[in-house]
Amino acid sequence: MKYLKLRFFILTIVFTLFWSVLNAQVTTLSGDYVHKVINSTENADYTKSLILLHEIYDGTLLSDNYLVGTIAARRGSTSAGNRLNVATINSSSAYSSTYANLISNDEADYLWKLKTCRYNGKKYLALEVPYLAAYHQNGFQFVGWVKSSALSLEFVTYEKNGIAQNTNILKEITDFVPNRKISNHVSRFNVLGKVGIGTDDPQADLAVNGDILAKQIKVKTDITVPDYVFEPGYKMNTLEQIEEFVKKHKHLPEIPSAKEIEKEGLNVAEMNLLLLKKMEEMTLQMIQMNKTLVKQTEELKQLKENRSMVR
Repeated sequence: MKYLKLRFFILTIVFTLFWSVLNAQVTTLSGDYVHKVINSTENADYTKSLILLHEIYDGTLLSDNYLVGTIAARRGSTSAGNRLNVATINSSSAYSSTYANLISNDEADYLWKLKTCRYNGKKYLALEVPYLAAYHQNGFQFVGWVKSSALSLEFVTYEKNGIAQNTNILKEITDFVPNRKISNHVSRFNVLGKVGIGTDDPQADLAVNGDILAKQIKVKTDITVPDYVFEPGYKMNTLEQIEEFVKKHKHLPEIPSAKEIEKEGLNVAEMNLLLLKKMEEMTLQMIQMNKTLVKQTEELKQLKENRSMVR
């Protein structure tokens, strides 16, 4: 009898482990906090895929659905190139609303992206896998809290070798605009590298594809402030020379043309100093013109007095 009980116990353990493998190897760590090896058997080279995160509101009030955690995708060996893509997701959908944000940790320009889609008639929040021809041969793993009233952490392909896949069950793939904020309350926030706002390919230390609103902007620069214009030995163009230059080039001397600015952009600090220089030169020219006008006025007055005396 003891032997039969022991045998039954061992078979139960084996069956449980086998069932875990069949169900993408889910290990419950505590409650809804799990570690899951995501079943990605459909994955291959030249494959574009989604990972269904959880069901979301679709016109009918929804129970609590959420996913808070990290998905890691990996490849690499002595015969395969190295890839490591990590996504940290904070998402939820309940009652009649859906909120989510995403932190993407990747090499180069291959980014995770949040999507929505319809799979087997249900609407899901999904994660688009960073695409590169070479697939993640070591698979995908998730650690975190997850609860879904339908599927969760399900891998599904939508294109392979340029041909659409699963079109009978996967439809309406669209971008999801993140609507959950991240705030950092710190004494200092340091970024050692380029920062892009509204762009995932910053071409400068800070690249902003949009408007900038600020109460004050202070620019520190190594460019020399053009106060040298007021030095006694400074020589500037005459008005005649400026007129000739403008007629020929259609812009002021030293100031970049419209085509140059359109091509290269506008260096705000440099332009402000150039405009300051032009203003200082204009001030000197106005002072000189005023002196000439005062002199001519005096000469005209003297001429009138002389004529009165002759009469």
